[in-house]
Amino acid sequence: MSNSLSYISAGVLPIFMMVIILAGLWKRVDVYESFTKGAKGGLGLVARTLPYIVGMMLAVEIFRAAGCFTYLSKALSPLFGPLGIPPEVLPLLVIRPFSGSGGLGVLAGLIHAYGPDSYIARVACVYMGSSETLFYVLSLYFGSVRVSRTRYTVPVALAADFFGLFLACLVCK
Repeated sequence: MSNSLSYISAGVLPIFMMVIILAGLWKRVDVYESFTKGAKGGLGLVARTLPYIVGMMLAVEIFRAAGCFTYLSKALSPLFGPLGIPPEVLPLLVIRPFSGSGGLGVLAGLIHAYGPDSYIARVACVYMGSSETLFYVLSLYFGSVRVSRTRYTVPVALAADFFGLFLACLVCK
């Protein structure tokens, strides 16, 4: 079974590319010209979004290196404890909206410290799978279309992240 799945997964991309090329030829579209036109547009998108991505990554690394994520999670612990959210998971709640790799690092630390089948590790895994790197996504997408006023996007997305952690705790009990 595993061997046949590896053959299928190895062939999917070339088959998909051939289907696109054949569909373009059938509709009498210059496939190569369309590809190069799209690649030029992609380069422009990279040039527009790169400063936002670099700025966000730099800010996250400075915040993490200064230990601010740890201090913030300790400050939030008395608020979230009565809601049934384990304080050990709060560093993940704090870092996940900023950094996916930082979130994975915190998740790996929790799994290593408490074991993969522990309540804390299960909550962290469910939360990690149901949340997003909010500020990275906002800087990328809003920066690419030059939106500077996000209005209610950040508060609503943060509330959804918190609600996701709360539901992860309920589901894992």
